[in-house]
Amino acid sequence: MKTYQIENDAVRIEFIARGGCLTKMINKKTNTNYLVHYADLDEYQANPYFLGATIGRNAGRTSPPFYTNFAGEKVELDCNEGDLHLHGGQNGLQFQEWQVRKLNDSSYELCLVDDAESLYEKMAFRLVYRLENNRFRIEMYGTAEVPTICNLTNHAFFNLNQDKATIESHQLKTADARLQLIDEAFVPTEEYIDFRVGDPEYAPFNFNSRAQVGKAFELGTELSEICADGIDLAYCFEEPNNPEVAKIELTGEAETNKLVIRSNQEACVIYTANKVAARVPINDGKHMTKYQGITFEMQRMPNYVHEATDYLTDDYYAFTEYEIL
Repeated sequence: MKTYQIENDAVRIEFIARGGCLTKMINKKTNTNYLVHYADLDEYQANPYFLGATIGRNAGRTSPPFYTNFAGEKVELDCNEGDLHLHGGQNGLQFQEWQVRKLNDSSYELCLVDDAESLYEKMAFRLVYRLENNRFRIEMYGTAEVPTICNLTNHAFFNLNQDKATIESHQLKTADARLQLIDEAFVPTEEYIDFRVGDPEYAPFNFNSRAQVGKAFELGTELSEICADGIDLAYCFEEPNNPEVAKIELTGEAETNKLVIRSNQEACVIYTANKVAARVPINDGKHMTKYQGITFEMQRMPNYVHEATDYLTDDYYAFTEYEIL
């Protein structure tokens, strides 16, 4: 499987065409790969943990598994997680081969026409991976002849520890956000938690101020048990339209590695690898364990097709920028 590379004096990025998966994001100053990756590239064929993948057509869980298309018709979606449609279903973008073209020494273009006619209207996608100094930027474009579903994200798992110990000791700060609650089936509800109210049950999930990630683990509360003793929740930003504001700040245990994420998306699903089943070798060959990494899925509000009125589009654009410090 071919690996593509973008590199400068500060950072090296590596990715593959399968799912547009990011495999390495190396801080050359500390010689640390920020990404959890499979030890064997062939594992990206199945990619049970969605490591580094471009996710879609609709990121997150859709429940009930249907939506109403532009013609007012009910479209049933395939279920690939119990009774839920997860991350675009069984043939999501993460399993597709993207056409890769080098634009210049600092950027690549990845193209794909998604023609999943049984689920969504045809849409042409273009990703641009660009590295400028210590900032790696992903731009996502989609165009369709008629309005359709589109909600993409990247599903990279981060671990800033050089020894790749778990991320429990990482320090995390989010931009001001409300928490979207989920039910026992992991389905997003229409209930949101305002951390300013000060409900002690949800306080451990509050990262509006910098705090240790592990403070939200193994709490014994109902929400903690639903999340398998970690974090698997959407943070809905109070000011989503300011792309210059850092949405996420993550710092490794030794304080030598830091990641800052900016995006134009309204929400971020934070997941800390709480549910680990497949014994797939990662990094240096050891198997992935619980809390091995943390992912920040920048996207529209989960299950938005059942909450928003403007859930169809024929012209999609999203960006996420990673500053490697």
